[in-house]
Parts: sequence; C-alpha cells; structure tokens
Amino acid sequence: MIVNTFISDGGPIPEYTNISLRQARKTNPNTDIRFICKDDQPIFSELNIEWVPQDSIGGNLLDHFNELCWFRRHGTPQTSHPSPELFWHRTAERIYYLQAYIDICNLESVFHFENDVLLYHDLSYVSTGDELMVAPMSDNQTTFAIAYIPEKRHINNLCLYMNWLLSKGEACLQQILKDHVSEMSLLNLALREEGYLSAFATLPQHANNFVFDPGSYGQFLGGTNNGHSSGFTDPKHIIGKLIDSGELNVKFDGEPSVNGVKIFNLHIHSKNLQEFAGV
Repeated sequence: MIVNTFISDGGPIPEYTNISLRQARKTNPNTDIRFICKDDQPIFSELNIEWVPQDSIGGNLLDHFNELCWFRRHGTPQTSHPSPELFWHRTAERIYYLQAYIDICNLESVFHFENDVLLYHDLSYVSTGDELMVAPMSDNQTTFAIAYIPEKRHINNLCLYMNWLLSKGEACLQQILKDHVSEMSLLNLALREEGYLSAFATLPQHANNFVFDPGSYGQFLGGTNNGHSSGFTDPKHIIGKLIDSGELNVKFDGEPSVNGVKIFNLHIHSKNLQEFAGV
C-alpha cells in the first residue's frame, strides 16, 4: 500500500506531484494508493487513487506536534519552485498526518514517498524488515523521500520521539543536531542515535537488488531548484562525495543506475520530473 501526503491550505496539488503519481501507478498497477490532501483532485479518479480528506484526520500526536512546533519558517522562497512560508513546519507535519491515518485505519506495510519522487519498479520487489525504513543522506540529515512503515506502532514511536525532541526547544536541539531543525535532522537523530529507524541501501555495495535515492542521485541527474544544473553534487551528502571522488558512476538510460545497480527511485529536487518519467 502507498499512502502519500500534500499538507496545505487547499487548492490543486503541484503538477510535478501528478507526474509522480502517474509514474507510481504505471510501475505499481495493482497497488492500493491513497493520498492525504486538503481537496480532491481530478487525477485521483483517473488513476484509481483514494482521496483522504486532510480535515478528516486528527490525533493526539498531531495536536501535540502543532502545540510544540516553533520552526514555522520558509525553506527557500526565492527559487524556481518557491517553498511556502510554513515549509519546514509542513514537511514535519505530514509525518504526523501519516501517523494519524495509519493509526486510525490500523494499516500495515505502508510505503510513503515525497511528491517530487519517481518510482521505477514495483514495490513488491523491495526487501523490507520489521523496522520503519528511511533514506539517510548526510551525517546530519535523513530523508523521508521514500519510507516504509511495517506497523502503526513504528510510526507512533517515531512521532512520540520527535515530539520529545521538540519539547527541548530550538537552542538545545541545535546543539544536539549540529544542523538547523527540520524533519530531516530529527529523523537523522532517530536513525543514528536512538535506533527507532532502519536505513534503505543508498550505496551499491550495500544493495540487495536496488539502491534508493535520498535526494543526491536526483540532484546529480536533474539539478536543483536553486539554480544548479545536472551534474550537481552536494559535498555534504554521502553520495555526493563519492560521485565527486569517482567511486560512483551514475547513469540514466530510461531508468537510473549506479555502478550497474538499479536505483529504485529518483528524488528530483529540481521538480523537473517529466524529463525522467516514463509517463
């Protein structure tokens, strides 16, 4: 099952999200796909996606997050795809909407991926365990670009932990995280320090059958919405360093690969998904 989110004040979802959903349906034709957002979208009926009204979802952990959350600031407002004013709030908040919905419906074996992500294979081929899985990107950041939630208790525990971290306040957290406070830095602490999470393989030497893109492969192939063209690498990213050193050879020939290993998803930071989609 796929449950994705676009938490907002309403209106149409971005066009790149439509492309992401078309690709997901093409590669996963028989998968139950549900989408949490404010308003119903025409593409949902077209692709047999169940709309979950954002306003129908609530829960104690979501409420507590909104009481605690103080990082209501922009991401990068002056780009080709400007982030909204509450960008960092929304990116963390979506995890709590996902938690509340999984908890209400008692769902199991749920995949979630971000709205600028393309899937290239059927999710039934993904090797999963009994831990919540995420995609580490750097020493300080782990992404929810693609995630797997085995049971509701896993995401419940993650949200409880994140709320506990937020209760410490910004100054304390910045000392702990060595990074600005976001869902990526909070997820990283949960992965590296507390063991709440497990990691998808992001490097070919760790792969079973696929590697997964936290953001770095997509940035290298497609650039970013901050003005970087294809070929961009972030020296803070684990993958970026290895591309620069020549240890990783990334290719796109209808599908992405690295050192001959298939990349399951691309996280297209530039939002130019059409260039890499097969739909």
